[in-house]
Amino acid sequence: MSSSIYILLFFSVIALSSSPVFSQPDAETPSTAKLYLLQYFGKHLQNFGKANKEKVEILSGPEPVKMLRGQSPGKVWKARLGQSMFKITIEDEMDMKLEETLERLQRLPVEYRRALEVVSEDKKDGAAFYADLNGAAAHGSQNYLNLVRDAGVDVVAHEVGHILEQRATRADPTVLERWNKARTADAISVSRYGDSVNHEDLGEFALLYAICLDAGKEQFAELKKKTPQRFVLWQEILAKTKK
Repeated sequence: MSSSIYILLFFSVIALSSSPVFSQPDAETPSTAKLYLLQYFGKHLQNFGKANKEKVEILSGPEPVKMLRGQSPGKVWKARLGQSMFKITIEDEMDMKLEETLERLQRLPVEYRRALEVVSEDKKDGAAFYADLNGAAAHGSQNYLNLVRDAGVDVVAHEVGHILEQRATRADPTVLERWNKARTADAISVSRYGDSVNHEDLGEFALLYAICLDAGKEQFAELKKKTPQRFVLWQEILAKTKK
């Protein structure tokens, strides 16, 4: 499967009004503008995950490693967040301290930490930080989670969608086909980026679900009301990918 590729500017929290997720097409007037759910719930993004109390505990490292992307030299640490064990790898080329990687991982919902475990299996690098990803902010699949320095928790949550979808698809090859039917039945867009292709809609919904889950029962219930078919299927994917 192809990996997700994000343009770094795409999820700038500082520039929400200019981001493709949070802006409307120029040709539309307020009375005809299309509703994008990430824009509708966007006010909750800035505080997303900040109330999480659990902190990453470093268990071992650093150890030298040849990273999967281009065999670039790096350092790897083993870590734990709650009940989840995973790896963090930083490319040697980066002037980046381990502590800089932690905050964005700690803000993920508990349900999403499974993705960190998946990309830490066997010889995988876990949450892997690179100096450059050819202009992208992240690449995500069940085999890797590659991030640049400025990729925030929103980008990570989107990539979780791809990681867990691919793991679920390994057991049920119909997942993406069913997702396409669900988004058609819901008849509402998550974002313009999600509109571009089915699996990116799933990644965008993973972010949206995490935002609303964190925002509280009222927002979570409203999300379910607005997009019931995706909501149920994403919960099924989360259930399928548990240990």
